[in-house]
Amino acid sequence: MSAAKPSPAARIGRLIAVVLVFVALGPPLGAVIWVALMTGIGLPPEWDAADPGRNWLTLLGLVYAVPMSYFFGAAPAAAAGLVIGVTQSFIGRAGWPLALGSGLVVAIVVLERSGLGTFAATSDQSPFPEYPAIMILACLIPTLLCWALVRSWYFASPSPPDATP
Repeated sequence: MSAAKPSPAARIGRLIAVVLVFVALGPPLGAVIWVALMTGIGLPPEWDAADPGRNWLTLLGLVYAVPMSYFFGAAPAAAAGLVIGVTQSFIGRAGWPLALGSGLVVAIVVLERSGLGTFAATSDQSPFPEYPAIMILACLIPTLLCWALVRSWYFASPSPPDATP
């Protein structure tokens, strides 16, 4: 007795569902991580984290960062979601190495598109030398969290037709 194989429409539906999770959750998660890391290292330099009068800037940054995250993060999140979604829908379970690799590739592409590059930004080139590390974490952590949410949403890989003699 064989298990029912999912139709191509079901596989495409699963792909769309995975990509939608990444697009809906990835950008705001990245924005929250971005603001938390910016606040944690005290950037920009003129901000004094110990000054309670300036802590409202962190809240204000978060209020604006989450909606703006969709503008900057929807395409990278969709790219990572597409890689995970195609794997989950047509190949089988996507493991954590694929999620990790997808997040790193997306982060590198975002860094290159921003003009600061992963390894090109040095302290004499940029007033913000922590940017590559923060960007990598702001892409990688949401990718891994979204993958953790959808990792059980997979179809077994389509098997070749039985070759019975």
